[in-house]
Amino acid sequence: MNEVSLASQEIDQFRVNINMLMSPDAQGGHLESRGLSPTGEIIDAPLHRHHVALSTYRVDVGLQYLLNDQWTLQANVPYAVRNQDASIEWIDPVSPEDKQAILRSRDIHHRDETYTGLSDMDLFLGYKMHGFFKTDDLLFVRLGSTIPTGKTEENPWILGDAGIEHLHIQFGTGTFNPIANLQYNLPLYRGLNITASARGTFPFYENSKTYQGSTELTYTAGFRYRFSDWLSFNGNYLGFYQTSASWAGERDINTGMRYSMAALGMSLAALDGIFVSVNVMFPLTQETLYDESDAIEFGNLVSLTTTYSF
Repeated sequence: MNEVSLASQEIDQFRVNINMLMSPDAQGGHLESRGLSPTGEIIDAPLHRHHVALSTYRVDVGLQYLLNDQWTLQANVPYAVRNQDASIEWIDPVSPEDKQAILRSRDIHHRDETYTGLSDMDLFLGYKMHGFFKTDDLLFVRLGSTIPTGKTEENPWILGDAGIEHLHIQFGTGTFNPIANLQYNLPLYRGLNITASARGTFPFYENSKTYQGSTELTYTAGFRYRFSDWLSFNGNYLGFYQTSASWAGERDINTGMRYSMAALGMSLAALDGIFVSVNVMFPLTQETLYDESDAIEFGNLVSLTTTYSF
């Protein structure tokens, strides 16, 4: 939530930015009427629901190098920990044999496991323009690409239909995806700034496992009020839109969503050259683009950022 505010500060030649995002209460699931026999065959089963709780903790290490007063190089290296808890919500009556078949089927789809690893990196070239609309405003334009450093999975739908254990969670797309990012800052009056940003990621080809990621658009609008050289507060609206991903050209029904959030935060100067920011994000709206989707719904999110410039 602090991309615009950071871009608008006086920038030293080097900057290290460490952000931790905590999403401890995401929920999802889907109705199911299939089970798994002791021999690994897909069989009919009474109606039930797979329920998944997912807690995500992500650390992003951002690096920035100032080429001159206008041009910058930036890289972002993310590492994520995802803790998944899976359970069954019983709907129709089940026999002992049905129950075991349903539990076997659950375990090939969703398991109580923790997954860790690098996600896809970002690499940017950025350009700052002062006086774009008004004399003292700032427009920061970044163009770049994701770097496929995150682990990818085999097609989970083919594996699931064959009764084979699989994973829907992916840490990357396996492709280089163009990124465009605009950040705007407009000073208004005595420490009050209006901020806005937009970022798009645009996958355009399949990886070696036939997966093509979603096109994603994130946009924000808000304000920052600086009380002093060491303390400021901010409020933001965030919107997110994601198209469906695909496997071998067929839509992945677990993707495709839009949501909006409100965020409140503060930033303070802890030591010389070091700033600490905290933001709390509250979901406003969340919806999937397709009725059969079982995309995860977020709870409140917390972001903690430490920035050191030198």
